[in-house]
Amino acid sequence: MPAKLERIPLKIQAEEKVRGMIQSYRFAPGKWINIERLAKDLGVSRTPVAQALKKLESEGLVTHVPNQGIRMASMTMDMAHDLYRVRSVLEGMASKLATDHIDGKSLRRLEGILEKQKKIVQKEDVLAYSKSDFEFHSIIYEFCGNWLLKELLENTKARSRPFVCDISPILPDLYQDHIKLVDCFKKRDPERANKVITIHNDRMCQLIEQSRETDK
Repeated sequence: MPAKLERIPLKIQAEEKVRGMIQSYRFAPGKWINIERLAKDLGVSRTPVAQALKKLESEGLVTHVPNQGIRMASMTMDMAHDLYRVRSVLEGMASKLATDHIDGKSLRRLEGILEKQKKIVQKEDVLAYSKSDFEFHSIIYEFCGNWLLKELLENTKARSRPFVCDISPILPDLYQDHIKLVDCFKKRDPERANKVITIHNDRMCQLIEQSRETDK
């Protein structure tokens, strides 16, 4: 007897769709989200969208303002700086562990992403780079071999979505870091991988610090 396919609840489908919109920067930080309009766009009722937004609120991606509605979360420079400091430590651990677990197929996936990023960097397409960057780092998380670390990293990466910063000045450097990191995985060099990813996150911290000083 053939196995029955389980139907995915509408609230889960809505959550995945809205999460994808956030990852694609559909909503600007601090922007109000019209639940009725969003439900219409997704072709569902208001209830599953409201349930999805409640879940995303628990992850810090959206904020409920009493008597006003739901808006995209926003992040100050100080908050972003804190996030990248924590992310640096977690990704350092993940990169070291991934050197032992990553396989040939996934290395080829990373190399494929690098090929795309090369063209993206040449075009200075920051939005496209951000999407590609998310995919690149997700593969590292996948092969860290530690379920809790993976969960923490995915949450930390997702929490960075409300942060908007012009990374074009350091785009080539970020790309070169990715190239070096893939080389570390190929050579099974955990200590160098940790060093490379730490420098990678330090670049963002320094850019945030510079932007913070400019805004004063």
